[in-house]
Amino acid sequence: MLDRFIETLQSFRSDRQTVRDWSVYQSESRRLSLGTRDRQTGVVHAPLTVSESCGARYLLVWSDGRISRGSLERRQLDQDAVSALEQARAVSFEDPDSDQVLGPSGYPDVDLHDAGVARLAGGEAESLVGRLAAIRELAARPEFRTWSGSFGGSEASARLRTSRGLDLGGRGTSFGWHVTLNGEIGDGFGARAMDTDQEFSTRLARLGELASRLSKPGEPPQAGVMPILLHPNVVENFVLGTLFGNLEGSGVVNGEGYFRKEQFGSPDPVMRTDINLRLDPLVPMKSGSYCYTVEGVPAARCHFIENGRLVQPVLNLKYSRRFGSSPTPVPTAMDTVHLEGPPELPETDGYEKAAGGVLVLSVLGAHTQDASSGDFSLSAPQALGLTGSAPAGRLRGTISGNLFELLRSEDLALVRFEGEHTPGLLIRCRFDPK
Repeated sequence: MLDRFIETLQSFRSDRQTVRDWSVYQSESRRLSLGTRDRQTGVVHAPLTVSESCGARYLLVWSDGRISRGSLERRQLDQDAVSALEQARAVSFEDPDSDQVLGPSGYPDVDLHDAGVARLAGGEAESLVGRLAAIRELAARPEFRTWSGSFGGSEASARLRTSRGLDLGGRGTSFGWHVTLNGEIGDGFGARAMDTDQEFSTRLARLGELASRLSKPGEPPQAGVMPILLHPNVVENFVLGTLFGNLEGSGVVNGEGYFRKEQFGSPDPVMRTDINLRLDPLVPMKSGSYCYTVEGVPAARCHFIENGRLVQPVLNLKYSRRFGSSPTPVPTAMDTVHLEGPPELPETDGYEKAAGGVLVLSVLGAHTQDASSGDFSLSAPQALGLTGSAPAGRLRGTISGNLFELLRSEDLALVRFEGEHTPGLLIRCRFDPK
């Protein structure tokens, strides 16, 4: 299918213009998904489905230098290539920095495919029976009114071809599950292979414990600055989300983020000198692992922040040219992103050090914050009071402060939560109970 589309592309002409350079990335996948809504599994609102999909992304450089970018559905690839190319030409634009198509290079060999998940994606769902039973047993406890969730497995193949002779292919799988108790607190897992039954049971038990604690009211502290322990889910959603938003090449080049172009490579730190942020997409079977990007940039280990100093932004081909540097690998999932800093505290030590403060399990409004300044005011609808070596009852409130000031503070500590890839962060900021 891809080869036929490229044959059409190579002979296509519009407005006396031909395609001078091109890059096309095609992917095909099949997926099984099974949902549960309000305790009902496989019903009309959460059915068992097995589906297939096919699509492609393209970059076209026309003979007059204009650029076309877009996506293609299966029908356009297989039957309607001429119409798709005519439309691409009609919406072409001028952007000299996008005139980049890669040729062959060296690429790592990363294990991305699991046979068990491939069978699941093909419809063999027996492996889910025991897990559904375990969730139902947990949710039968009196403190849990209802539960919802999902399981999914997919197998995909990809191929990338360019006019410069690059021709790459490969297969990968993806598995994930998520469970929400009482319609509010949830947890899950995602990788290219299934977690073990023991890992599943342990994570589910931790979710049940947190949900049980949330079902009991806590004694709210007085409003003010206090120890706040951010759960790893909050660190990924808010802290890392804000950092990568400001490391995005387009924002750096255009001066739209907190980090300025001249700060990259400077000896002056922008946060504590023991803070590192790095990417390792070469770890086998992680959700964020890969061999090459959709543009053909090889996967590699890299630092974005090292010893508190900015090393490089996240750069695709276009913004690497504008920035004046080489393109970088890009993060695609948090399980290959590493936030490192001072020696990590064990979870119970983190609770004790944060005594009198709050464990924040989730926040609302992270995407609405002013990422370019670091100022934040976030609703924390799911939080627990901290009075000793374990969380206490439920609290609700708002946390506020400035993220970049917190990342420079000597009060910052990393806390290792059991079973989590990303550490929690112990900070001091304002909490206003509701």
